[in-house]
Amino acid sequence: MARTLFIEADIDTFARDFLDSPYAGPIYADWPLDRRLHAFLRRLGSDDGDLCNDVLNRIMACRGLAAGSPIAR
Repeated sequence: MARTLFIEADIDTFARDFLDSPYAGPIYADWPLDRRLHAFLRRLGSDDGDLCNDVLNRIMACRGLAAGSPIAR
């Protein structure tokens, strides 16, 4: 099966949408982050291991950056 290619803006959007979702909140706080992200992406029909890693890396890289970063809120 061919892998769907996502551009940087797609990765940013997935990361931002994840951070704004219930999966990033207290309801799922006892789940590991990668499990929450897989569940979020699966709900969108985009649960791909490579995509999950890309989004997870984007989330972790942007944690703590100033409010002008691509996914800062």
